[in-house]
Amino acid sequence: MKRALAVLPFLLAVSAFAAKPSTIANNDSCDVSLLPAATLLLPHFEVDLLAPATTAWTTLFTVQNTTAQPQIARVTLWTDWAYPMLTFNLFLTGYDVQGINLYDVFTRGAIAPGNPPNAGTSNLTAPGPLSAANDQNPHFLPDAAATCSSNPGFLSNALLNDVRTAFTAGKVAAPGCAIVNDVGGLHRNAAGFVTIDVVANCNATSPLDSRYFTREILFDNVLTGDYQGISPNPATGNYAGGNPLVHIRAVPAGGAAGTFTATKLPFTFYDLYTAGAPFRTYDRRQPLPSAFMPRFINGGTGAFNTNVELWREALAAPTACPIAYASNSRMRIVEAVRFDEHENATTLDPYDWCGGIPECPGSRPGTPASAYLSTANTALFPSISLSGDVGGWLFLNLNHGGARPSQAWVVTSMFAEGRYQATMDAVAVGNGCSPAPPLSKVAPIGPAP
Repeated sequence: MKRALAVLPFLLAVSAFAAKPSTIANNDSCDVSLLPAATLLLPHFEVDLLAPATTAWTTLFTVQNTTAQPQIARVTLWTDWAYPMLTFNLFLTGYDVQGINLYDVFTRGAIAPGNPPNAGTSNLTAPGPLSAANDQNPHFLPDAAATCSSNPGFLSNALLNDVRTAFTAGKVAAPGCAIVNDVGGLHRNAAGFVTIDVVANCNATSPLDSRYFTREILFDNVLTGDYQGISPNPATGNYAGGNPLVHIRAVPAGGAAGTFTATKLPFTFYDLYTAGAPFRTYDRRQPLPSAFMPRFINGGTGAFNTNVELWREALAAPTACPIAYASNSRMRIVEAVRFDEHENATTLDPYDWCGGIPECPGSRPGTPASAYLSTANTALFPSISLSGDVGGWLFLNLNHGGARPSQAWVVTSMFAEGRYQATMDAVAVGNGCSPAPPLSKVAPIGPAP
């Protein structure tokens, strides 16, 4: 009898291993956390193309493979009006890490030159001693070997010129379109945001193509990353700050490319782009929240300033010719409330611009899909109270309406004296499954239920 009991745990363990599911539920969580993920988001980047490298404002980001198996990271650079202008792939050997300086991308067209110089990151790179062979990922598609053998280390001159124009002047001549379209704002710096997805090959397909979700995107939570914003010019700031990228997990995790697995998420991060797929939740990525509570300090003896890096889900659905992207340039803030350190509150809400009439068209300012904004900007944020406090916090309801809450992310950047800067994610009111908060005139501000 004792022998039979001793064998039973072993049999149960073998049975459990044999029945191991191909996907993992991750508790079906909408809570975005700093864990290996299937998608990484850089909410906003800035690159000064007109200054030399020694003084130019630039953004760097790093992508890391946390597994022994090779992984492919599809990087998409979006304009500040949420137009996906450039895609490229990073082939990551087991436990590999790859850094990208966007100043190099925009000024020299250099992505990840590699060795030899024009090879880029490819499956020809020798893996490390603890890494699996470069073909030992069972989720790679059959064309991965061919498509990943020569990732571009440098952009062509023609493509580089188009990229610069799109990210600084906001103009692009899309294939098959009769006119040059507006897809971004006009500004000195190249500006926008970045998404990084784990995928199954090294094609150039972007999220505008439904095949991106039905054939190429993967669901393994294996990527981590961080980014740094650097302004090395003493005349204008000489600041530097860094933060983790937003880590967006696949729920459930795992499974081959091109397979649909149901998720309990109410909608997903790529919901706007999966309309052409058989199932809207094909990407399984966690949705992001819509309301945040960033801290601010503006003024005082240290001459503090506080900016927010803002990412907002686009309004315009993707089209073959990007004629609707201007609607992503001026997305409304449903409500902003500023609290000082004595609990005084000043508010901007839909009623403040319209003489008591909500939603009057064209009457209030808005933000692009990706922006770097001063919290002292009283056109977008409430004025500072009369108490004289220079610090406090903001309540930002960034939902722009619709059948479900719209997604957003906020990063707080505090800096002073041309020497100090601290960057951190703002506190979210709820998670991506939380309902959009009501106006403060309807219900008290507080954590989402």
